Amino acid sequence: MSPCRVIVVGGGAAGFFAAISCATAAPGAQVLLLEKTAQFLTKVRISGGGRCNVTHACFDPRTFSAEYPRGAQPLIGAFQRFHAGDTVAWFEARGVNLKREEDGRMFPVTDSSQTVVECLLAAARACSCCPIAA
Repeated sequence: MSPCRVIVVGGGAAGFFAAISCATAAPGAQVLLLEKTAQFLTKVRISGGGRCNVTHACFDPRTFSAEYPRGAQPLIGAFQRFHAGDTVAWFEARGVNLKREEDGRMFPVTDSSQTVVECLLAAARACSCCPIAA
């Protein structure tokens, strides 16, 4: 039987998480991550003024989804399966410690988006995702 092939289109944070999740769930799969620009994770690099606002320190799915006025109800289920606390744990398991600002935003303790970029790239390589940029 030939291995499962997965193509993820979009080399931003969501694309990386999707590709890493696929490759982790199906270790024998061939996961290809495509990005139309010359550089992966461009928005991650500039997020939070270059510090990368990773998530928010609101760990209750109902409270968190209430911040999305046009889509709160549909998001509750998704946030119950993977919420901000899971995001924090995911990064910390890979050596990226996060800090909480007074307004609840969470950034890497390094205050550098490059920390998050390097983590995502390393996680993709570790599970044999193949990122390709234009």
